[in-house]
Amino acid sequence: MKRLILLTLLALFVPSTVKLPAAISAYAFGDYYFVLKQHNEALKDQNGLWLRRVYITYDSDISDKLKARARLELSSAGNFSTSATTLTPVLKDAYIAYQFAPLHKLTLGIQDSLSFSNIEKFYGYRHLEKTPFDLYKVRSSRDFALCLSGAFDAAKKFNYSVQYGNYSGNKSEADKYKQVGARLFVNVTPELLIEVNGDISTVSAVKKSYVYQMFAGYKGDWGRVGAGYGRETVQEDGKDDANFGLFSAFVVIKLGNKFEAVARYDMSADPQLHGQGDYLLIEKGYKTDLFILGLAWNIHPKFQIMPNLKMVSYKENMGVKPGSDTYFNVTFYYQF
Repeated sequence: MKRLILLTLLALFVPSTVKLPAAISAYAFGDYYFVLKQHNEALKDQNGLWLRRVYITYDSDISDKLKARARLELSSAGNFSTSATTLTPVLKDAYIAYQFAPLHKLTLGIQDSLSFSNIEKFYGYRHLEKTPFDLYKVRSSRDFALCLSGAFDAAKKFNYSVQYGNYSGNKSEADKYKQVGARLFVNVTPELLIEVNGDISTVSAVKKSYVYQMFAGYKGDWGRVGAGYGRETVQEDGKDDANFGLFSAFVVIKLGNKFEAVARYDMSADPQLHGQGDYLLIEKGYKTDLFILGLAWNIHPKFQIMPNLKMVSYKENMGVKPGSDTYFNVTFYYQF
C-alpha cells in the first residue's frame, strides 16, 4: 500500500519527460491620447496614457489532428471616465479544433467571428483601430460556436466557413436565440483576396438582425489596399426596419524597411445604430465619416510606435448635427 501511494505521488509531482508541442505568446498595445476637439466640451484637452489591450495566448498541438487555444485578454476602460479603473481580465478564446480531413476542420468553443477575422488579418492594424463591423458594434469579435471550415481545392484558393453560435460573444449563454453565419473567400492570386460573409442572428422572439459584407484586398511589396461594404438590417415586430450600411477603405504604404504610412476612411450610408463609446466616441443616430492617418515606425520587428490622427464628423439628422471630433494618439504595440 505504501509503495502504491509513493508511486502515485511521484506520478503527480515529478515532471513528465513527454512534452506536447505547445507555445505561449503575448502582445499588448495602447496609446498616449490627446482629445484635440470634441463636441462634448467636457472632454476637450483630456489626455493620458492607457494600455488598451494585453493578450496572453497558449496554443497546443494535442495531436496531428487536434489543436487547442486559450487566450486571456486584459483591457482598460476607454470611455474617458474621470473614475480610475484597473485592467479587466476576460477569457477571449477557448476552443479545440479537429482536422478530420486534410482540407476540412471543426472548431468548438469561444472563437473568432466570421464577420471580420480574415479582414482584420489582412488589414494588419487592429492596434490602430478595429475593423468597421467591430468598431461600430455591428457584431462581436467572438462567439461560443461550432464552426466547419476548409477549402474546396488543394491549392486553397476557394475557402469556406459555416458557423452556428450562441450570439452572446464570449459571455455565457442565457437564452434560446442563436446565430448562423457563413463566409466564402477566394485567394484569386497570392496578392488578391475577395471575401463575402453574412449571418442571420435571432435577438429575441420578435427581433432579428441580418448582416452581409463584401471585401476585396490587394497586397504587394509596396504595401496593401483594401475596400469593403457591409450592411445590417434589424427587423422587429411592429417597427420599421432599421438599416446601417457602411463603406470602408484603407491603404498601407511601405516607406523603406522601418516605416509605413496608413490611411483609412469609413463612411456610413445610414445613421449609426449602435455608436461607439470606447477610446473613440461616436454618437448613434447620425451618419458619420471617420478619417484615420498614421505613420508607423517599426523600431524592432516586435515593437512599433505610431503617431496618428482620428477625425469624426457628423451629418445633420432632424435639424441636429454634433460638432466634429479630433483625437491625436501615439499608439504603441509590442510582442513579448
